[in-house]
Amino acid sequence: MKFRGTAAVFGDYVSGDTILPARYAFLDPEAMAGHVLEELDGTANERVRRSEILVAGTAFGYGTGRESSARALRAAGVKVVIGGPFARMFYRNAINNGLLVLDCPALVGDGVEDGREIEIDTVSGEVRCAGRAYKVPPVPDAIGRIVAAGDLVEYGRRWLRDRSRENADA
Repeated sequence: MKFRGTAAVFGDYVSGDTILPARYAFLDPEAMAGHVLEELDGTANERVRRSEILVAGTAFGYGTGRESSARALRAAGVKVVIGGPFARMFYRNAINNGLLVLDCPALVGDGVEDGREIEIDTVSGEVRCAGRAYKVPPVPDAIGRIVAAGDLVEYGRRWLRDRSRENADA
């Protein structure tokens, strides 16, 4: 998979409740998107909605097991969250909701700026930003298939449909 876009940059220790406060967790995804990171600062929601790539610091998404923060980011147009290291529950929830998460703390450490263009190639494991190249761990095939399908539920549906066809053809 390849991604290219401008970055919205956020710092360390942004909790899941800051990404999306609990009072919005049961709205439909489009409505949730309107509240993503709104309590962080007055420009955060707008910056996220203009960017397909979110650069996040240490422990982004910590503190809650609700999937709504990942679902809301995806509904806001985010395709990739890169940086970290990430809160593990957020990482898993993001993947389950079709949002790719890549550990690349060196990118954050180099002070990537808001609005900077980033290119990501998950096959080669390379991230390019501001003339620099960063290596990221390869994306496992299973995670790539979940993200490509849009989320874990759709991945499961496709898997079952493909198995049904195989059995019908046998």
